[in-house]
Amino acid sequence: MKEKIYAFYKGIATIGLYILLQTAAISIFYDFIKSNNHLKNSIGMLCIYIFMLIGLAIFYRKKLISDFKNFKKENVNIALKNWIIGLGVMIISNIILTQILNNIAVNESANRELLTNFPISNFFIMVLIAPLIEEITFRASFQKAFSNWLPFSIFTGLLFGFFHIADLKSITEYLFIIPYGALGFFFAKAMYETNNIYTSYIAHVIHNFMCVALILLMGVL
Repeated sequence: MKEKIYAFYKGIATIGLYILLQTAAISIFYDFIKSNNHLKNSIGMLCIYIFMLIGLAIFYRKKLISDFKNFKKENVNIALKNWIIGLGVMIISNIILTQILNNIAVNESANRELLTNFPISNFFIMVLIAPLIEEITFRASFQKAFSNWLPFSIFTGLLFGFFHIADLKSITEYLFIIPYGALGFFFAKAMYETNNIYTSYIAHVIHNFMCVALILLMGVL
């Protein structure tokens, strides 16, 4: 029990580290991200996420190295299966919410704008870098705090959903925890089934790649 409590506090501390690294990175590269120069702005955004990833990876280097060595081919099928189910639940709940609220999530709207304005840098950030940051922060950090996949998936799924809400002042925006949380639930399930962070990372990368590619394609058309 003491080990699980310690693991839970470690997860909370990791979220604190995530926020601290993000705040520090924004401060360091502030002049870049506020620049009207697209190249300078893109470099600044990439540097922020790379800075955060390096900071988190240092603390979880043993887990990252061990899981990389122990990754199995069948983990890819588990990743795909859970992503497809999570995507289905997310799409259904999103359709219901957009019909009720007549609007999309603020976070999704912001991502679309970023991709439209800075497609290259945000492609790498959203598809490759951000998923690993989030898998470390919201799932790997809490894995040892739970003895069963269900409470682990529910808790980390809701946490994942909460951090994807962009407008905390809007009560209706909190409803979008449901679709994001559903996706996070199945990412967590994939990790727990294989005890490997790269299983959920692959599912996360596939999802973000499909979303980014669709947004960019719609922009072209």
